[in-house]
Amino acid sequence: MILAVLHPGEMGISVAAAAISSGHRVLWVSEGRSLETNRRAALQNLEDVGTLSAIHRSDMIFSICPPQAAIQMAKAVAETGFKGLYVDANAGSPEKKLLINDLLKDKNIDFVDGGIIGPPANSEGSTRLYVSGGRCREIEAVFTNGFLGVHSLEGGIGKAAALKIAYAAWTKGSSALILAVRAMARNAGVEEDLLYEWGLSQPNAEAMTSLSATLNSPKAWRFVSEMNEISETFATNGVPNNFWDAAAEVYDRLKDFKNIPNDQVNVDSVIQKLIETNEDI
Repeated sequence: MILAVLHPGEMGISVAAAAISSGHRVLWVSEGRSLETNRRAALQNLEDVGTLSAIHRSDMIFSICPPQAAIQMAKAVAETGFKGLYVDANAGSPEKKLLINDLLKDKNIDFVDGGIIGPPANSEGSTRLYVSGGRCREIEAVFTNGFLGVHSLEGGIGKAAALKIAYAAWTKGSSALILAVRAMARNAGVEEDLLYEWGLSQPNAEAMTSLSATLNSPKAWRFVSEMNEISETFATNGVPNNFWDAAAEVYDRLKDFKNIPNDQVNVDSVIQKLIETNEDI
């Protein structure tokens, strides 16, 4: 098959690599993309079609981008004359996936809702793509090799999105929570006391704070919109949602760490950024 990945960031390039390992050609669009994205695509031998207008040659398109760009991406693809299967694998709400489905249906484009759980698919068993929708089992047949596991969900479009939302609400939400707790304790002058008590009663808490700071802060700029999607989904389902509004604010305050290497980020600088930003407001 001929697949296209829009756009091959760290996650997208790992999906592309799994497709290539499974024997497929993978296209991408270099127009407007960064030098780093070009480098990733070249290393994995993706075929550059230059502009989005040429993407209609694909049998299947995977949209893997920040959730706030998902609708615009679908609209742009719909105008190219593409008539294959469109997979939105972004961290969007079920409601957003239904909107994209309706948008594409008007152009006679079939749609599958996807949600990726785990890091970029670079090791066995690390990463799963959950899919839902009428043609979702075709996605399982695409990835017969490589490190990406694919699992179909019953119940139609929105189910994969809901699972991704529920999972990320805990993993990324809890990271925002513990960073905020540590920042409050430092600003109130009780950080060392908190760490002492954690050592007695919550022995994993200090390590979780450090891990959250180093792993999530460089990606915090992307998590803001994801927290907003989570908040909207919880509200739609009648569950209190204000916590994830606060998590979005935590990640927004950390956006200056964008793309800084993990080994150059530490918990002290992250906590200080939360406190400093608070003082500036």
